[in-house]
Amino acid sequence: MRKLGPGIARTAAVLAGGLAMVVVAASPAMADTSQSTASALQINLVGGGLASSGSASATNDGTTESISGNTNPPLSVLGGQTVITAGVLGQAVRAFNDGTSAACAGVLGSAGAITIGAGGVCTATQGSEVSLNLGTNGLATISLVADAVYASCTATSSPSATGSASLVNARIVSTLLGVSTTLLSLPANPAPNTGLSVAGLLNLTLNGQSSPTAGQLNVTALSLSALGGTLAEVTIGSATCGPNAVAPPIPVIPLAGAPIALGLSALAASTGGVLLHRRRRARNRS
Repeated sequence: MRKLGPGIARTAAVLAGGLAMVVVAASPAMADTSQSTASALQINLVGGGLASSGSASATNDGTTESISGNTNPPLSVLGGQTVITAGVLGQAVRAFNDGTSAACAGVLGSAGAITIGAGGVCTATQGSEVSLNLGTNGLATISLVADAVYASCTATSSPSATGSASLVNARIVSTLLGVSTTLLSLPANPAPNTGLSVAGLLNLTLNGQSSPTAGQLNVTALSLSALGGTLAEVTIGSATCGPNAVAPPIPVIPLAGAPIALGLSALAASTGGVLLHRRRRARNRS
């Protein structure tokens, strides 16, 4: 009797093993998602109304970054308010493919800029001095004056998040008959949730931080609340990073095709077994 060729059995075994490896390779491919949001300035106007710079947002599904909103809004978005009449609004955002994200937002003097570089590092290029007119106290004008005021944050999918606030040469100033007096000098790198006040006028929170969920951080460089009704309320530099996370698994073989792949693997293995059995029987008869 003619013997079965060893190549047939060997081919069947290789086919079974190969299909099994394809099914193993169908184990999920993982991708990290990331997100961030930034808003430069919000003003609650005296007498009611809100002036806002809006916000910019970045998201990443693990392969593609999408950015929406205006990262460098003009002052005209604030409408006819008179709190800030010169300067730069910055609200930079990034969401990277590796599950990290960054945001940076605030106000700077004219010709200044806020950017996010490699590794999510926020950089503020200072311009001239910026002044926010907060209102009047008697005959004196109360202002916030600074070279730059901004917040920054970063987050990872581990999950973790960090943030900080930078107030460059920032101070509360009273101006009467052309003479300016510093009422309060603000720290350049305040600790989280630092509270300060100007007696009878203002309450301030510097580097306000909150974490609504694990791996998410909200940072506000400066929020200022008036004690009376003649001063504006201002929020400068709000940045939010995260939560970033490992995305749902994406199978190499679509789930609908997995049973077919498994069936083919089982069929190949079964065929290989039958051929090997026939080969042994043929040997024994010869």
